[in-house]
Amino acid sequence: MVVPQLADSLLFLFSTLLDILAVVRMRVAREKELKTCIMDVLEVEGFETKRKRILGAVKSLEKFAGRVLYWMSRDQRVQGKVRRVRYSYSYNVADNWALVYSQKLALKHRVPLLVCFCLVTRFLDATIRQFNFMLEGLKEVEKGLQQQRISFCLLLGQAPELVPSLVTQHQVSAVVCDFSPLRLPSLWVDGVTGSLDKLAVPLVQVDAHNVVPCWVTSDKQEYAARTIRGKITRQLSTYLVEFPVVTEHPHPLPGGLLPVDWEKAYSTLQVDTSVPPVSWATPGTKAGMRVLEEFCRKRLALYDPKRNDPNEDALSNLSPWLHFGQVSAQRAALSVRQAKTARNKASVEAFLEEAIVRRELGDNFCLYNKNYDSIQGAPQWARGTLRHHEGDEGEDLLRDRV
Repeated sequence: MVVPQLADSLLFLFSTLLDILAVVRMRVAREKELKTCIMDVLEVEGFETKRKRILGAVKSLEKFAGRVLYWMSRDQRVQGKVRRVRYSYSYNVADNWALVYSQKLALKHRVPLLVCFCLVTRFLDATIRQFNFMLEGLKEVEKGLQQQRISFCLLLGQAPELVPSLVTQHQVSAVVCDFSPLRLPSLWVDGVTGSLDKLAVPLVQVDAHNVVPCWVTSDKQEYAARTIRGKITRQLSTYLVEFPVVTEHPHPLPGGLLPVDWEKAYSTLQVDTSVPPVSWATPGTKAGMRVLEEFCRKRLALYDPKRNDPNEDALSNLSPWLHFGQVSAQRAALSVRQAKTARNKASVEAFLEEAIVRRELGDNFCLYNKNYDSIQGAPQWARGTLRHHEGDEGEDLLRDRV
């Protein structure tokens, strides 16, 4: 009886050792994959002189021991695509150059990475429809960051007051922000820059919205698509590339942050609630990516010949997700280009023209024309023509139709 029992024990021990060895091998493989993903982020090229610019007086990013903060604003996304690797692990392709650079900086200095978003009580004429779409998308951002061991906080109020306070509270040594050429977001950035200068903390701005960074495309206002097209297209081989991953962060914030109180966030809004959220557009990057994939499969071939026909379902329908930065225009361009066939070649070229050239012409106009939202922003000849004809009498074509 002793021999069979000993044999059973040895067999059990051998089986256990095999299981342990398999787990060890899996963990080693996972660590190898993780290190590869981290190196992907660390070795991203083009940031030092192109995709980013350092604002304010503090220029050094070489030596610091504090945390890195990404102040998210215009580009509200974490995950655009999932890259699957061996052993069933997956990593998020961020589709957000500002987040990629923030993690690059945090990994380089081996420090925690935080992400914040500042929610104002009102913004221009936005109603609850716009705020709901944005906030529901930010809920997805919070979950995506949690999966990567990156802390997220929603600050209620103005960025110039709250971001510097967060920097002091969490001993932040560098802040990264995304880019918007519009007046109010630019004022927020200016306010934060001034406060961070007093704290001797650098502020790095990354253009995560345009395929080619706005300040790289041109240093002046371009007046038409024909003047900016070549400046953009000749740089697409450099900038229209696949995104690196945002990996599980190996240096989490000790203790983390409290979950966002979304109910409280909604209660702070002072906006028109008579215009309810739409039912046809689900907020968030995941929903936006489904719309993009459906467009590539079903409607892309119709885009060139039918996009101006309101009776045809030929458009991408991506506007809400692009507007709130929940889907990257670069991801849309990459996906459409990947779906290119002999049958839809003209549609692919037309979409890239609209999504890159025409869209980025708008950012160029707003960046270099401070009167972009008034008649003073029009060329002098156009304003002169309007003044010359302001006394002209015209036929009232609508009078009999009202």
